[in-house]
Amino acid sequence: MTLADTIPIVYSGGTYGTYLEWVLTMLTTDCNIISPFNPNGNSHKFVGQNLGSMVGWTDYVSSATPVCFVRLHPKVYKEESISKNLNIMLSTVNRMIVIYPDKNSILLTVNNIYTKIWKDWWSVRLTDPEFSENLYSSWKITPGTPHDQIPIWIKREILSFNLMPSWYDMVEWYLPDNWHDPNCLILTVTELLHQFESTLQRIQNFCNLQFVKNIKQFKSYHIQLLQTQQHLNQDEICQKIIQSILSDYYFEWDNLPLISQSWVQWQLRNQGFEIQCNDLNIFPTNSVQLKKLIYKA
Repeated sequence: MTLADTIPIVYSGGTYGTYLEWVLTMLTTDCNIISPFNPNGNSHKFVGQNLGSMVGWTDYVSSATPVCFVRLHPKVYKEESISKNLNIMLSTVNRMIVIYPDKNSILLTVNNIYTKIWKDWWSVRLTDPEFSENLYSSWKITPGTPHDQIPIWIKREILSFNLMPSWYDMVEWYLPDNWHDPNCLILTVTELLHQFESTLQRIQNFCNLQFVKNIKQFKSYHIQLLQTQQHLNQDEICQKIIQSILSDYYFEWDNLPLISQSWVQWQLRNQGFEIQCNDLNIFPTNSVQLKKLIYKA
């Protein structure tokens, strides 16, 4: 094969790019199917051809023996442009696949980043001088304080200001409204997870792939993937939380992960409300409790 035949799988963190590369690799080769899943629900037992970023892509183009599939993130630095990097890749290859989050998978994706990529998300995040300086100065925390000694309410508070704007910038939300190319197939996370067979058929037709295994052989693996996605329903739940407050009806929920808590606080702020969050280390689990804590900003 030639370099032009390579199909890059381009995705941001938490959007199942490794899983898709595994499925397509298994479908197009006669190798034995070996599950890629770790207990936390990611597919990182599968190594595949991970280029990481555009730096890896440049190295691949200049020196690597061409392979069928590679995967990489289109943006890892703030100054990068996703559309520019996609155009660079498309100047080299015939076809490309982009997995992109949609409005029904935002919290799934962001929770995935928090829980499934690094062993310790906070240690990685605190290496960002801007983030750590903001945390230490705004909440009067001694610089260098281990993150496990920082109260939950303070973590939620800084995430409620920082997390979603940073994520929106990273994925350049909403990219499909502003960029498209006939040689790029853009898939949403929802399509990949919930329209699995038809999505694989779309990929097969778009990329002119020859599958040597039946897609149905992967049904049990896909069910296993879905069963391990502990944040699969967070978007629906958190949207209902906001609506229960705005429309004044009763709604209750199980304990929310910290990312989802911070999203609720951020979204309420967008609606003109703040939460009395000082020392609020245990987040409410129903709309009555939450409504007692909010006030008009």
